[in-house]
Amino acid sequence: MCRTAMFLCRTVALVGVVVASLAMGSAARAASASELLEKGIYTEETAGDLDKAISIYEKVIAEGKAGHTLAAQAQYRIGQCLLKKGKKAEATAAFQKLIADFPDQKDLVAKARKFVPEGLPLLPVPWVEGEALQMKMRFATGVELGDLIYTAGSAKLDGRKIWRVGSRSVVGAMLGMSRVDADWDTFRPIDSVFNNSVIGDYAIKYSPTQRTITVQGSMGKSTKTIDESEITYDNEQAMHVMRRLPLAPGYKTTLPVIGIGGEKVKIPIDVQGKEMVQVPAGKFECFKVYLGLVNQTFWYATDPHRYLVKFEANVVVAELTSIDQIKPGELRRYEDKKRGFSLAAPSDWFFYASSGAVFFLDPQMVAQSTLRTVKVADLKPAEQKSLRAWAEAAVAEAGRTKKDFKVRADSWKERIISGLPAISPVADYTDGKRKMVGYYTYVRGKSIGLNFAVTAPQDQFDGYRKQFDPIVDSVKVK
Repeated sequence: MCRTAMFLCRTVALVGVVVASLAMGSAARAASASELLEKGIYTEETAGDLDKAISIYEKVIAEGKAGHTLAAQAQYRIGQCLLKKGKKAEATAAFQKLIADFPDQKDLVAKARKFVPEGLPLLPVPWVEGEALQMKMRFATGVELGDLIYTAGSAKLDGRKIWRVGSRSVVGAMLGMSRVDADWDTFRPIDSVFNNSVIGDYAIKYSPTQRTITVQGSMGKSTKTIDESEITYDNEQAMHVMRRLPLAPGYKTTLPVIGIGGEKVKIPIDVQGKEMVQVPAGKFECFKVYLGLVNQTFWYATDPHRYLVKFEANVVVAELTSIDQIKPGELRRYEDKKRGFSLAAPSDWFFYASSGAVFFLDPQMVAQSTLRTVKVADLKPAEQKSLRAWAEAAVAEAGRTKKDFKVRADSWKERIISGLPAISPVADYTDGKRKMVGYYTYVRGKSIGLNFAVTAPQDQFDGYRKQFDPIVDSVKVK
């Protein structure tokens, strides 16, 4: 055919021959697909061999380009066969595929919709109460970026039981967190918050029918109307929604989401197959899930937990490093054997250890809090002799990049931590339009010194300090 096309200008008659040949070939293939469909129906309804019938229908779909309508009928019958086999989730996925792949076959699409529940077909939640998935983020080149933690569990809202899912992240000096409250039965979002130290703060309130949403953000407050014919999910719960989809090779659907600015977009989802994926948390068989429009790929474990194992989002790669559980009343411990110290925090706090510091990730990501260590031998002679001299020099260095930085004269507090001398000053400064507080604690052992640094909004500092001081006091230095 290609050689004929190259010489198309030589003769009009030759074009006629080619067109006629193509038409005959299409008719033959359509006839073949029609015969296959009839064979499939006989195998399903008369012979009662559902597995063989499904196999025949799949061959009809493979001939789909020659018989689009026949392929749509075959896809519908696959769904019917799966229903007869008692595989409701797989049948739902088959009907969903018909709706996505053959939108022009309106009669069949209408029939298929009767077997698809309102919104996307969701499986039971795969997470345990208080689940926490911690992931390491890096550039595709290998340069480390930071950590991302996804959490999921139950909560109470106005006396009713709901799902509460969220995330928190640290990337350099940028902190982020999100939280979505969702209906217990439908997973429909009720409200959400998104806070990022660079992008800003947003909150979305969904009306019961989702006809309207109210967005409160850095640009003010606005109310928007959205399509209420389908459940639309919040962008910050999208990862958890995908875990509940009936993922399987070949599964396709569209995920409608509301972004942080309140705009609705529909993300095409395509399960491209299964792959074995090795990450720090272990080796997992995964569904490879491609997200169109945003050009991102996610790998979800095929086991009942459906853990997010890995994702690639443009130039960023994230890999699962640990699977944990938040248990109220228990402590989360961190130990650095190389530097010789350990500490503990409440179970809903997490740690991110970079090459230069340990970051503390509190539940609301209120403050940026770090712990850095220094060798006492590397301090200046005067700082080795006097803890106050070291603290004054370190505080002055911390304030060089902060506007209107001033240490509170009466804030210097001497302490004993792990049997070692410590001192804590407090300073005020401004960060853009916000009034901020810098809170520092210096602990000096025989060979290492520990430098805790907190930067928090002034109106939240006192409450945060009450939570952070016990963590500092838990430090053990060898």
